[in-house]
Amino acid sequence: MTKTNSDRSVQNKRYDRYEEALKQIPAPGCGCHTSLLSVANMGAIAGIKPQQIFDDLRQNIPIGSRRISDREIQDAVNKALSDRNGGTFTPKPRPAPVVQDGKAALQRIIGQSDIDNDADLWELSPIRLLDEPQQDPALLLKPLFDGQEFVFIGEPYDPGIIGKTIRRVSEWIDFFKAGGTTAPHIIVNHLTGDPASKESGDGDTYRGNGNVAAYKYCLVEFDNLSHEDQTRFWSAARLPIVALIDTGGKSIHAWLDVQKMASVSTLDEWKANIEGRLYDRLLAPLGIDKACSNPARLSRLPGHFREEKGKYQRLLWLSPEGRPVL
Repeated sequence: MTKTNSDRSVQNKRYDRYEEALKQIPAPGCGCHTSLLSVANMGAIAGIKPQQIFDDLRQNIPIGSRRISDREIQDAVNKALSDRNGGTFTPKPRPAPVVQDGKAALQRIIGQSDIDNDADLWELSPIRLLDEPQQDPALLLKPLFDGQEFVFIGEPYDPGIIGKTIRRVSEWIDFFKAGGTTAPHIIVNHLTGDPASKESGDGDTYRGNGNVAAYKYCLVEFDNLSHEDQTRFWSAARLPIVALIDTGGKSIHAWLDVQKMASVSTLDEWKANIEGRLYDRLLAPLGIDKACSNPARLSRLPGHFREEKGKYQRLLWLSPEGRPVL
């Protein structure tokens, strides 16, 4: 039977509702599990193929307090199919990791370097670093951002406030040069300066993933690797490194040049190319912290003094063109 215009209109409305629901999936820990089944049901009603529903759900789940497994998404799709017309669904296998034996690969990379201290790394920096850590904030900002770009600097849970925690780079540089007090964190990508919906759906924000103006940098951090081995890794890794920052604790924060690894101009492309490929397939097997994979990620701001550690967060290496250390 040929579909009438009325039938097509109904189907289009169902698809539109499904598309809108995808955008409203709350973050894990905020009702995500229940939402997955609801959205999967909308997709089934709209006649969308199970694999597409699965892929759409995976791509649109915001970053939250836990990671949603593929099995959890598969169960939601299968429940939707069961409620509609029966049948089961098995998703296509995810691409295999580029790194098959992560521990062995990590040790090979570490073993290629004889640099195991911050001083040697500091001396190798393409941009000459300064002895006074108080000058590090301006030293980081000036080559990595345009003067008119908006950047967030603040405490982890500070709201994004234009003119306070979010300022143009030129304003931040003037602020720090005039002796302004540093804050511990900086978002690695510059922001639009306009509000966007929170991924939880609970109002607007100025400092979320939806506020990122351009996808230039990503943050990489190891959780369970000694500081010396992190130094060895970053001095030997063949990655487009932009900055290495001593956090004043046990870690080194590395900023990588995203555009030298993938074409990324939208949040969907970030999730597919950076979260899905760079982190999941290459970096996670090496032991990096996968929780750092969102574009509005906070990094430690060099030049800030950590009272609880009695140490400065410091620039160890800086290269605006993004390249390996050696």
